Amino acid sequence: MTASLFRDTPPVTRADATTATPATEKPGTRDKHGTGSRIARSFVRLITTTLMVAAVVAFLFLAVGPRVFGYETSTMLTGSMSPLINPGDVVVTVPVAVQNLKVGDIITYHIPVEDQRVETHRIIDLAANSQGTATVRTKGDANNGADPWTATLAGGHVDRQVFTVPYLGNAIRALRDPVVLKVLMYGAPAALVVMVLVSIWRKKPEHDDAASQALRVDRRAERLLPAFDRSPLKRLARELRSKEAAGNFAATYTRMLPQRVDRISDALSTGNSELAMNAVLSLKTSSSMVGALRMEQHCGRLERALVMTDHTAAVEAGEEIRRHLPQLEKALVATNARRAA
Repeated sequence: MTASLFRDTPPVTRADATTATPATEKPGTRDKHGTGSRIARSFVRLITTTLMVAAVVAFLFLAVGPRVFGYETSTMLTGSMSPLINPGDVVVTVPVAVQNLKVGDIITYHIPVEDQRVETHRIIDLAANSQGTATVRTKGDANNGADPWTATLAGGHVDRQVFTVPYLGNAIRALRDPVVLKVLMYGAPAALVVMVLVSIWRKKPEHDDAASQALRVDRRAERLLPAFDRSPLKRLARELRSKEAAGNFAATYTRMLPQRVDRISDALSTGNSELAMNAVLSLKTSSSMVGALRMEQHCGRLERALVMTDHTAAVEAGEEIRRHLPQLEKALVATNARRAA
């Protein structure tokens, strides 16, 4: 039983404003999906990076290293040196002077019989002379007997094993398979093209990302805002120096509120962004003055979506304004009733 080898050659806001989570989506679902997506992307990046680093290291080890550091690599094909060197392991050797050899060294050399194939076996008998040659007998650790030849090591040097890289030879042999080579030749570029196209298709425009980010920020913060706050109306009364004038302003706001919301909805449904912008700015300003803080936030979100020409976000913000209308009307009626009492 022998340990035949072959020499390896490498194959080549606003932060305080939000709306409630839509009724069709359970709270936290979007965050869970986002976390899962981030974990999946991180895992793919880790695997890709690991494979790239491994490929670069293998290339440097098999192609660059022997030319720079002078070592050689061979793949063990049999189990004659097991368990120290197993089939599929890569044996790394360096040239040493035959005078420096000793019994017990593992050397890689051409046998003097048959096809003079390369063997990696352990020296069991050594005789060196002053002319720079040596005769050796070798044996595989797993073999029952010594090799049936005596080899003469001429040339003054022989390759001696320094360490072994487990399993690397199996990977090299697999890469040399014609089927694998074809897959890598045609499949790798195709996979790269598909990955690029998918990344382009999934990439959202910057303004869409900004609008989505603003929408998420608004929804996180809205719970902190009341539907109605009397402080702005009191401030308006002080500025006008008349509680009655402030009260009339609030009453007019309450009476005109449904019509103003309808105007915004109609403009969005017809795609008239200019009309929608005028209507929402008017409602936003008056909501701020009267103390309808949450309505002001909804209007601010719609304003941003219109500026970014994000029709989907604009329609969603318009729907939030309409959904909030009954709650705001109820709060305004209660306030007006208390004022009248």
